[in-house]
This record gives sequence, C-alpha cells and structure tokens, in this order.
Amino acid sequence: DEDEDEEEDTMSTAAARALAASVDAAMGASSAAKGRVLGGLEEFIDAEQPSREETPSALETTPITVYETQYVEAQMRMIAVNDSFICYGIRNGLIRVFSRQSGNVRSLLRGHSDSIAALKFLADTDVLLSVDVRGRVTVRKLTLDLANEAIDSQTLIDFDFNVDASATGTPPSACWLPLDSRKPGRCEFALSAGTCVVCYECAFLAAKDTELVTISLDAPPAMRGLQVIEFDAPVSCVDSAPEGRKLVAASEGRAYVLVKADGEDEFECTDTLPWTVETALFASAERVILGNNNNTELVVVDVTQPTPVAVQRVVFTSANDKCFNVSLQHDTASGIVMLSNTRMNTVFALHFRNVFDYVTRFETSQPVLSFDSGKETDAEGDAIKLFCLQTQAIQTLRMPIDACVPPAGMIPSTPKNTSKMSTSSSGLLTPDMFMGAELAGDEDEDDVKEDGVSGHAKSKTQAPAYENDEEEYEEEYDVDDDDEMVSAAASGATTPAAIPIAAAAVDVKQLRAAIRSEMQELLEEIRSERRQAAEERKADMERAKKSNETAAANLKRDVTNAIATLLQQYGESNAKTIEAGVARAQSVAATSAQTAMKSIVGPAIDSAVRAQMETSVVPRFELACGEMFKQVKSTFERGMSDLNSELLAARESAILSQTQPLVSGLRAATNEVRQAATVLLTDVPNQVAVAMSKASAGVPATMGAPPGMPTKSAPRSLAQIEQQLDPTVEIGK
Repeated sequence: DEDEDEEEDTMSTAAARALAASVDAAMGASSAAKGRVLGGLEEFIDAEQPSREETPSALETTPITVYETQYVEAQMRMIAVNDSFICYGIRNGLIRVFSRQSGNVRSLLRGHSDSIAALKFLADTDVLLSVDVRGRVTVRKLTLDLANEAIDSQTLIDFDFNVDASATGTPPSACWLPLDSRKPGRCEFALSAGTCVVCYECAFLAAKDTELVTISLDAPPAMRGLQVIEFDAPVSCVDSAPEGRKLVAASEGRAYVLVKADGEDEFECTDTLPWTVETALFASAERVILGNNNNTELVVVDVTQPTPVAVQRVVFTSANDKCFNVSLQHDTASGIVMLSNTRMNTVFALHFRNVFDYVTRFETSQPVLSFDSGKETDAEGDAIKLFCLQTQAIQTLRMPIDACVPPAGMIPSTPKNTSKMSTSSSGLLTPDMFMGAELAGDEDEDDVKEDGVSGHAKSKTQAPAYENDEEEYEEEYDVDDDDEMVSAAASGATTPAAIPIAAAAVDVKQLRAAIRSEMQELLEEIRSERRQAAEERKADMERAKKSNETAAANLKRDVTNAIATLLQQYGESNAKTIEAGVARAQSVAATSAQTAMKSIVGPAIDSAVRAQMETSVVPRFELACGEMFKQVKSTFERGMSDLNSELLAARESAILSQTQPLVSGLRAATNEVRQAATVLLTDVPNQVAVAMSKASAGVPATMGAPPGMPTKSAPRSLAQIEQQLDPTVEIGK
C-alpha cells in the first residue's frame, strides 16, 4: 500500500523525533501552568503575550506514531479516540486505526475517496462515524481480534450525498445525539452537508455489511429515520446538546436551535441566535458557545430565556495576526473548553461554569491541527488527554486538570451580574449595554437610590412611605378603585419646606413612573458623558501619539544628522584610532564573556544537561528506540511474509505456464493410443476371422489330424487364437 509505505518511510527520523518528544516531556514536567481569572461580561485574551498573572507551560507529550500531515487552517475533526481505538484520517480518504490495548495491532479502513472532515465515536461504544469533504458518510462497528492480531470492521451505514465542498467553502461536520434509553439498539447522528442538516436514526447492530446508497439532497428519498432540513446558505457546523434531542447549526452567520419534541419524529427550529457565527457548541443544555470563523471571538448565549441572550463575550487579540483557533471542544466531565491556536503552537483551556471564569495556556512543539480529548486518571492524577494530529506526528498531550481550574476562593459561588444579564435584550451586549447591566446588576444600590429619591419627594409632601403595597396606601387614605387621587392635606402636610404641589392630588403610580423616568434619564446622561469622555480621551491619546511620533521622528533625524556631521568632521583624522579602540573593546568583551560563561554558566549547564540526560532524556530515548525497532521488526516480518507469498504464487504460475505444452502433448498422444487400441479391438479380430475362415475352407475335408494328435476345432475368434498362443497356459500346464 502506497500510503502505508510512506508512513513507514518516516520511521527513519523516529529517533530524532522521539528525542524531541522526550525534551518536550521534560519541559512540561519542569514547571506547572498557571492561568488567570475571567468572569467579566467582556474579556480580552492576548494570544501572543501572556498576562502577568499567567505562567504558560509545555504539555507532557507521549508519541503514538510518526506521520507527516500538511498544515491547514480548517475547522475539521480528523481524529477520534475511545477506550479501545485511536482513529485518524490520512491521505486518499484512508482511516488508520490503532488498538490502545496493543500498539502493534492496527488496520486501514477504506471506502472514502477524499480527505476526512469529521470522525466521531458514539459514546461508550466502538461505533465510528466518518465523513469526508464530498459528503460520503460511513458508520462502522470496530472489533478487536487479539488472537489474530487484527481489527475487524462492519459497515452499518454507507451514504453518499455528493456535496461540492469547493462550492460551499465549508467542510461537512457531524455529531452523535445522546443515546435514547427508550430506543435500545438504535442511535442517531446529524451532519452538515451543503445547505442542509441531515439527521438519520439507525440501528447499530446488523447481520452483514450494507451497500452504498447515493442520496440527492435536492430530492431526498422517503426513508425511515431520515430527515433533511434545508437552509438558505451553506451550513458550517452542527452540534448536539449533552442531553435531550437538541441541535445547534450555524448558517449564513446565524445560529439556529433545532429541537425534536417527545413523541415527534422530526426536528423543528425553535430559536434563532442573531450573532456572527461560524462555529457553535453546546456547553450545556442551557448554554451555547458561538464562535467566528477562526474562533477568536466566543459568545456565551443563554437559550433558556424566551429570547436568547448573550451573557459573556471573550475575544482573543493578536497584534501580528498570530491567532487561528481550531477544534473548539468541551469536556463535560471536567467543564473545560479547549482551543488550539495553530499559528502560535498554543492550546487554551477555558474553565466553564455558566460563563468562562478561568483561562490557562499551554505550549506545544508543533501545531495541533486537530484533536480529540477525554478525561482520564493516571498515576499522576486526573488529566485531560489530548490525542493530537500534528504536522510531524500523532501524539498524546497530557493536560493536568488542576492547572485548568481556578483555585479555591478565587471565584465566587455565583457569578456577578449573570442573572441580570439574562434579562437584557436579545442582541449582543455592547460596551454601553455592559455598563448599563452593571449599573442595574446591584439590586441593593438600585433600591437605595430609588428609595432615596422617592423619600426626598415624600418628605416634601409628608406622604407616608409604602415600599411596595398600594393596598395599604389605599386603606390608609380610604381610596377606592374609582378615586385613587388623594389630597396632600389628608396626609397632614405641615412642613414649611413643602413644595407648591402639596395641595394637588398625588398619584402613586405616576410618582413611581416619574422616578423611574428620571433614573433612566440620569443613566442615559451618565452613559453619554462616559462615551463623550472616552471619545475625548481617545482623541487626546491619538493627538499625543501623533505628537510623540512627530517628535521622535524629528529627534531621530536631528541626531542622525548630528552624528553624520561629527563623523564627517572627525572621522578621517580619527578613523584609525576609533577602529583600533573598537577592536580592543571587542576583544576584551569577547574574552570577558568567554571567561564568565566558562566560570559561571558552564558548570551549571553541564550539570543540568547531565541530570536531564540521565533521568529523563536517555530513558525516554531508549523506550522510544525500543518501540521504534519493534515496529520496524514487525513491519519487516509482515513485508517478508507478503513477499514470500507473492514469490510462491509467481513460481507456481511459471511452472504451470511451462508444463502446459507438455500436458497438451501427452493428452494428444493418449488420444492417439486410445484410437489405435479401438482400431485393434475392432478391425483386427474381424480380419483374423476372415483369414481363418478362408484357411479352413482351403483344407480338404478328408484331411484329418496327424496320428497320435487329438483333433481340435479351429479357433473362431481373436480371443481363442490368443488363448492358444498364450505361453502362460503352456507353462501352467
């Protein structure tokens, strides 16, 4: 197999790559990662420069195999892992499968002719869903045969939707829906294909492999369990909620929530999320994470409200365009959302609890193009294992959960302003709206302010303070439903500071409405003043920046001109002196630097390198080399076995081709002998009988037998003649 040969050829550099992996592991173990607290309505994360609170760390690496993958920036999931198998897509639509129980057992899955866009295992099973960029979908049941060291696969579903990925510009995505306990033995998946979302419910137990079925999305057939949901634009992604029959799909820059109600057979659109969306992910049954095309902007949306609302916005910034985040995934067991920045070889871990409250960044030696993750427990404790498809290898990265979770006491039990944000408008919260939410978020302050204003008004009218019960107010002044207006005189207004409207009737509802209106106007004035102040500060900063740039340019020009003038005046006469002085200074500096390096840095570097080599690098290098030679030996033995089989088959074919003429000649000679024997058995006895009859007719009748000899009758057949001439008869006698 050409692809398998290419994969084996890369083993020549396995030793160097294993050494690099060991160094990465040593780096990861040297320092623990530390993140920073989030939780605000709007957070900014610099993708290039960590903040002062952050301490990035390298992830501990365990090599799986060496395989080169072309660097691409695309939202594809090209690797899938469960407890038994590791699967990843390689060239020409092939899928490599490794056994996690025995690394020497592997297999190739065929059927796709184009690059793999999505791989996903059904939870707690060995059922694998695979989709290529042309929209061909296969569902396979994998089985490990340790006795024969093989991995068997049974094809349960094989659909071809003939999607033109080049026209849509977005590769298909796929997801499994949670298993329904009311439908044992059945499963359901969804995928984005062109301008449609395709849902199909099937059984994951079958008697034999199924055949390929071609389905046109323009006119889908009436199949049990098949539903095709059409959109006006290409669908970029689809994801399912961790529980229930709920999907979220992104199309035309918007996200759509699709729900299948109990007892229904089809999904229906229930909500539209009007944000700029290319990727969407269910973080929980109540919250959806929306991202743009490179996941540099994440918006957390609460979909439980009658109108979905944004509760948080996280933006990854990069001054040099060094941010492209792929593989947005959420581990429900640990509550960690992961992203891989392929341009900076960085993996971000964001802890999620209704909103993002903590972020930690980790470093890798190679870009992580795609990964699958899961929570596992090893000797060092709980960790997230990232099975990564990188540019030079397939590796496992260990991410300790303790480094991704905010330390105890740093995060309040209830995120601030979360409940108040849920009552905001359906649009994305702008900075002004964020400020308004903060002002409205502190209920106690609002109550104090409102009570203070209303109390001031009440003190001028000497009206009693009823906080929230109009019935008590009506009972106090004997006001019925038809006449809610009361006189200030009935309230006993005797204060000299009473305002002129004391003699007029007062309506409590109008008073409260007026207070709210005044408060709203006050908030608007504050917002306007803040916006104006911010704009003025921005303008001042821009003017100062321009002034500084102008002054710096002038200073640079003046200094350059002055230096050039001085050099021109004194350069010719002092050139040799300056050159000799510079040479002496360089020599002295070099000598001092070498001496310092040898006396200070040298011993420390030697001891550190020796310790790392003895404790970490050399043992890991030996293990990696041993594994490499085992794989080489296994590959060589399989190759020699296949070559021996081919040589035996070729030799048998050559022998058959050489002996064919001889066999034909022998068959012809045998036919001739059979024909001659037939002639002898038919013609010769007849001729002998005729000759004997003629001979007997020519003998006289009176002629008898010689004396002393018995008279014998003349033979009449060839058998009788042969019997008379048979010497064995005489010998027997």
